[in-house]
Amino acid sequence: MTGTLSPQQRVQRIEDLAGETADDPAARRVLVATDCLSEGVNLQHHFDAVVHYDLAWNPTRHDQREGRVDRYGQRSEAVRVITLYGADNGIDGKVLDVLIRKHRQIRKDLGISVSVPDEQSSAVTDAIIEWLLMRTTSPEQEALFDTEAITRKAEVVEADWKSAAERETTTTAKFAQRAIHPEEVAREVAAVRDVLGRATEVRSFVRRSLAALNAVLRDDEDGFTADVSGTPAGLRDALTPVLAGDALDAGKPVPFRTTAAVGRGEAALVRTDPVVGALAEYVLNIALDRDAPGPRPARRCGVIRTHGVDTRTTLLLVRYRFHLTLPSRERDGRELVAEDARLLAFQGSPSNATWLSDEDALALLELEADANTDPDFAERTMQRVLDALPAVDEQLHDHGDQLAAQLRDSHARVRVAAQEIRRGLTVTRQGGADILGAYVYLPASGGTA
Repeated sequence: MTGTLSPQQRVQRIEDLAGETADDPAARRVLVATDCLSEGVNLQHHFDAVVHYDLAWNPTRHDQREGRVDRYGQRSEAVRVITLYGADNGIDGKVLDVLIRKHRQIRKDLGISVSVPDEQSSAVTDAIIEWLLMRTTSPEQEALFDTEAITRKAEVVEADWKSAAERETTTTAKFAQRAIHPEEVAREVAAVRDVLGRATEVRSFVRRSLAALNAVLRDDEDGFTADVSGTPAGLRDALTPVLAGDALDAGKPVPFRTTAAVGRGEAALVRTDPVVGALAEYVLNIALDRDAPGPRPARRCGVIRTHGVDTRTTLLLVRYRFHLTLPSRERDGRELVAEDARLLAFQGSPSNATWLSDEDALALLELEADANTDPDFAERTMQRVLDALPAVDEQLHDHGDQLAAQLRDSHARVRVAAQEIRRGLTVTRQGGADILGAYVYLPASGGTA
């Protein structure tokens, strides 16, 4: 594989190679490529070894190549790496001695890779060539070369590289575990986990969504499988690019695994898995399209009767936007725009709302319908609630301002723990609240509707 192939052709060729050997346990896959595959392509699902058949003059290139295979999702316990070089080749010998070994020593000391500074790339090339010329000249010809200049050039390269390594040392020390104590940022860590979703929530979402889309689920030892042959064509079209297309065409069930190390045609029950992402995008898209064919697991509005409430309760999915000004050592600082989605709930009518706590609002998501709701009645009820929602605008704006203050405090706490500057840190709400979803819960029997 060379750079003459487009990125799409490269991925397709890798998939073809994997497909040809998928049914033969004894098959060995060998992919020969130039540095065109050193970035942007994931190879951990199909390969477990890397052979460097040349020595890059910037050692970071070796790390990039190895990182295609030795990365998250690799199923082999060990990834083998072999570096080939010519023992009688002066260039290979110098690159190995001076660059590769020094680079690996820095990585061993710091735990991270530090590349040769970009501004010294040409100096590295000049130093190696001149070193070779010096090594191959006879003593009487040494006067033709400025040995002191060559030495100085090598010293400059090494000094700059050492300086870059020291800067990385300072950075890693600043953000090391001993520098930031977990208890100082515990609230921020918990908030991030709540936003991203835990493993049990991802599993529940995938199972419920697939079941609602007419997939057939079967549990097994390491998760479950989903036969998606009966699901809407739109979902199958969304899954085809991120799964083995031949498996979907053959009607094979899709395995969903609890481990992140999955093979070809399998999906991991983590939020970053491409299959989970494609499913979530499909569910979201059809929730916004009332004319979408087939079942729609998610809706922007809903009315249910349940024993979980004793008076009318409304749950809102609200999105806020914030403008952040983050301090920096530059004059004007950095400006960012952030979004946050929250669940807010109140009892009674919007004009006389009694607001619930965040925990009580979240608990409403677990309630299930205990009685049927007449569709016409549900539509009229939903329309009355939507028409009256402007009455809660002030409360929604106040909540957005509270979130802005909390976001500012979170940034301030992390900056204190990281010993970063805080002066000039501001967070402000931008515009009003966007109501993305509204859901009305009515008592199943009795109570106030």
